[in-house]
Amino acid sequence: MRSLSGVSLAGLFVLLVPAVASAAPDDDDDDDTVIKADEEEPPEAEPDEPEAKPKKKDKNEPFKKQNLTGHDGATSKKSNLFEKDRFFVDKADTEKTEKGTLVQGSLTSTSFLYRESGGTIAPNAAGVPSASEFTRLFTDLRLQTDFRHIGGGKWEARIDARGRFTADPGKNTPNYTPPTNSSSQSGFLGENELELRELWIIRNGKRSDVFFGRQFIADLGGVKFDGLRVDYASSSKFTFVGFGGLYPIRGSRSVTTDYQPLLAQPDAAGNRAEAGRFTGTGGFGAAYRTQNAYGAFGGVAIVPLSSEQPRVFGTATGYYRAGPKLDLYHFALVDVLGSNAVNAGLTNLSAGLNYKPDQRLRATLAFNRVDTETLNVQAQAFLLDPERNINTIQNEAFLIRVAQNQARASLSAGLGSLQRFELTVAGAFRYRGELNLTAPVDATMITPLTVTLPAGKSVEVYGALTDRRSFANLRIGVDGSRIFRVGDASYQRTTVLAMRGFLARELKNGHGEWEAEVAYSSSRDDKAGVVCGLIADCYGAAKSRTLSVGGSLFYRFNRDWFGMGGLYVTRQNLQSFNGMAAQADPAVTGLSGFVRAAYRF
Repeated sequence: MRSLSGVSLAGLFVLLVPAVASAAPDDDDDDDTVIKADEEEPPEAEPDEPEAKPKKKDKNEPFKKQNLTGHDGATSKKSNLFEKDRFFVDKADTEKTEKGTLVQGSLTSTSFLYRESGGTIAPNAAGVPSASEFTRLFTDLRLQTDFRHIGGGKWEARIDARGRFTADPGKNTPNYTPPTNSSSQSGFLGENELELRELWIIRNGKRSDVFFGRQFIADLGGVKFDGLRVDYASSSKFTFVGFGGLYPIRGSRSVTTDYQPLLAQPDAAGNRAEAGRFTGTGGFGAAYRTQNAYGAFGGVAIVPLSSEQPRVFGTATGYYRAGPKLDLYHFALVDVLGSNAVNAGLTNLSAGLNYKPDQRLRATLAFNRVDTETLNVQAQAFLLDPERNINTIQNEAFLIRVAQNQARASLSAGLGSLQRFELTVAGAFRYRGELNLTAPVDATMITPLTVTLPAGKSVEVYGALTDRRSFANLRIGVDGSRIFRVGDASYQRTTVLAMRGFLARELKNGHGEWEAEVAYSSSRDDKAGVVCGLIADCYGAAKSRTLSVGGSLFYRFNRDWFGMGGLYVTRQNLQSFNGMAAQADPAVTGLSGFVRAAYRF
């Protein structure tokens, strides 16, 4: 395992070299690019203006460091054409705000409703409906607010908070009482939520920025933590980043679950020891930005206070423009210590390129790998104790690392006058390795029972054709995909066919757009028609067909109010297999709708 991790680190170093070579710290006097007199293509002069001259370094120009907050901080910027119609755009200072506090933000409300109806399953399950017995309904309210140069000084702050109200399904659905709310609703645990996504204050210095509060370190693996961060700009192109604090439970969506009591992995007897409540984290790295490249790299440690060794990983992300036709990008997260340092430590790896040989043609090529990324002690806080009865399957007792891989390529072409038509073809290969399931040790067993699930592989073929300026000013398009199995088992153990057609049109005043679509999909489980005797044969035994009709509407009421909504009706037919005998369940009709209103200030 150590040698494999070493190979991963070497690969990470190779990814870093091209970008970092041009991003090393430089002297502040050389921050700006100087155009030489013998440049082959000097900048074009403005009409009726003298010929443009090379830009020279102004020794009195103030030092300008990178902004690594993840948000646009240029309050002195001028409005431009590209931001004219954007809703979530940052404000520019006015004479009234530049010497005080610039307050900006948005308030967004989103509500979602879903319900199903269907007949009863017969004959063996008479009285049991084919549809879900509950209605799902929840409302989210999200506030995002920035306080720029508070009191005209060097302090700034940000609040990003979200609340979710989840209705009780038992009150929404006649004659139905759910066993628990979590069995019926979405979210982390299916309950009401109050999430603090960001809550920090920052003091801006000439070279150093100090953050305190809840924040994300986008430059170092997107780590979420509560604590202190310090950025130091050694030049306008190179900034060091360091942080430390407490690490909330990964995936938590509410302050009520951020710091749950933690539990260790079950021992041989199935017992799980307490592991405290808190986990610490810290890291160090650097961010760089040049004329053609930007990115970051560094290392992070996540340290449980009990029952699990620290998790240590290296991370790198970067973008490089090799020329006007080619862009390259990458993201890597390599675990070198801890329970995540399996599967060669490659927890997350993405790399790709965008190629545009001319105005009518675009090509993309990408590879993505994602592994399970969480601590054992945090995951165990929400898993059930192992079930030790013979012939009982309990799939919530243990955490298993499962890596998923995808390679994807696409080609898009603009056809016709003014590229009226757009044709896109794409293909993807998905792979997940074999998985070994080991039963808990039992007194009646000499050796633990182990079951191996075979690797899953699938290929997806996708195509789309869009007429951007059709009759009656409509945008008309069709697309479809086919996912089929490669080898003995398919990725996700299912093959799928999906097709869609849509119509869209901008509203007359240009403030909005409507879109209507009809879609059809069919799926079939790999083991449909096979008796579920062995675990490896119990992936699923059904095939389904789904028809969906619906549409959405987007509308900008004015500069500060925005609304959108959607309504979709689905009809699903499901056929299950018991051995070689097929049984068709009554069709299920589903209704889903959402509405969103946003206000910015």
